[in-house]
Amino acid sequence: MEFRVDCRSFIQTVLSKLQEKSPLKYAFAQKLSCLNPKTMATESFESNIAAFRVLVRHLNEANRVVEGDADSVIA
Repeated sequence: MEFRVDCRSFIQTVLSKLQEKSPLKYAFAQKLSCLNPKTMATESFESNIAAFRVLVRHLNEANRVVEGDADSVIA
């Protein structure tokens, strides 16, 4: 019985650590959903545009997109 409790506690600890490091905790990964065609069709246009602007801003801050290009894409 004690072995089962120890195994359960180990699995819970491992899963909690995996969830802490999950990319879904990051705003960038959450905003990627605005590129999903299903989300584009079901969500409002304004919410998709807002999510895309956040996505482009994150890319600009990470120096993956030039600021001028980011401004032209957002506008």
